[in-house]
Amino acid sequence: MKSENVTNSNNTEGTTLEGGSKEALNQKTSIQFLLSTTLVVVTIVLVAATAYYGLIH
Repeated sequence: MKSENVTNSNNTEGTTLEGGSKEALNQKTSIQFLLSTTLVVVTIVLVAATAYYGLIH
């Protein structure tokens, strides 16, 4: 039980030192999620358009 608390506090400190504040880390994660989602949507649209125009059989 005691080791779990120590591990959690060490993880929190490491995250704060690596990524800055929690707000900055949340914003960075949000931007990464938005970019990856956009890339997936664009890829799906391109594949659908390619299939529609008969370039993929």
